[in-house]
Parts: sequence; C-alpha cells; structure tokens
Amino acid sequence: MTRIPKGEAFLPEHTKEELTELYRKEKNSKAKMRLLVAVLRKKGMTYEEISERVQLPLMTVADWCSRLYEGGIERRYDKKQPGRPRKLTDEQLTHLRSVVLDSPQKVGLPFLCWTTKLARDYIEREYNVSYKARQVQNILHAFGMTCQKPRPQHRKANKKAQDELKKTSKKESDLTSKMDSVSSFWTKASSQ
Repeated sequence: MTRIPKGEAFLPEHTKEELTELYRKEKNSKAKMRLLVAVLRKKGMTYEEISERVQLPLMTVADWCSRLYEGGIERRYDKKQPGRPRKLTDEQLTHLRSVVLDSPQKVGLPFLCWTTKLARDYIEREYNVSYKARQVQNILHAFGMTCQKPRPQHRKANKKAQDELKKTSKKESDLTSKMDSVSSFWTKASSQ
C-alpha cells in the first residue's frame, strides 16, 4: 500500500480553497463526506484526527484518502455497480409484456387469466429461460399488473354438480392439470 502524504502534498493539483469550494457545492452526501475528509487531509491532519472529527472508522478514512490520492478528485463518487445481467433481453421483455397484457387464450393456452405458474411455464417454453415464481411476480408487477386472489368457492356453488363435472370432463393438457382453481391470477392494474 502506498503511503498517502498529508498537507500540500496530498492532491497537489488542488488547493485547500478549491477542495473547500467543491465541498460546499456538492449535493451527493457521500461524495460531500469524502471531500470533507480530503479537505482535512489537505490541512495536514492525520487519519486518526480525521476519523475522530468526522466520526468514521479509521480504515474508511484511510481508504477514502487512498482512493482520492490515486484516482483523482473524480473518485469522490461511487462507481456504478450494474449487477447481474437480465435473463431476458429488452425485446423479449417487450414481447412478453404484450403477451401477458392479453388473454392467455391469444397464445393458445386454455385459460382466461394469467397465473404466476402459467406465466412462468410460458416464459420457460417460449424463451427457454427459467425463473423462480417470485421473480415472475416481480416482472408481472413491473408490467403494471396486479395479483388478485379468487374466492375458494362461490357462495352458491353446488358441490355435487362440481364433482359430477370433474368426473365427466377430460383433461385438456398437461399444463391444465397442473393448474388449480384457487391460484392467484394477474390482471391489468385499474387506472385510479
């Protein structure tokens, strides 16, 4: 680790007055704190004195001084941390949005509404991308859809007639057999 000088040798391309002016004008709170540390180091203070004055850990002060000394005054800002790349491209997300905002029947699925499980199966089949159920919910919510919970049973339902229908009807597809009648489903959010 390089020894970081203090006083006028610290950030020699900037004066105390320039650093103080940058500090006064800075809006970003973290960058402002780093500039304050730079001003105090420029005044000749040790890491311990700066740490005590700004109420930050000694290592944080040392790291910030090192960062500014080696990278220049622009290093007062954090680098953008992009995170993990998306599994679906922008075009795929746009296409998926147009699909889920319509009925599943328009893409050949025998259902009236989208469920999380149905959307997840569709994404896997159509784009060959696997998502956890929670991430599919996040995607659908980002599309402006809301999750609705159906009643488990209609108050006037005839249980005997339902059982008779289940016995006589045949299964439409493997996908249909996986779905249940009490799953939450997604609808377009109503404008308020």
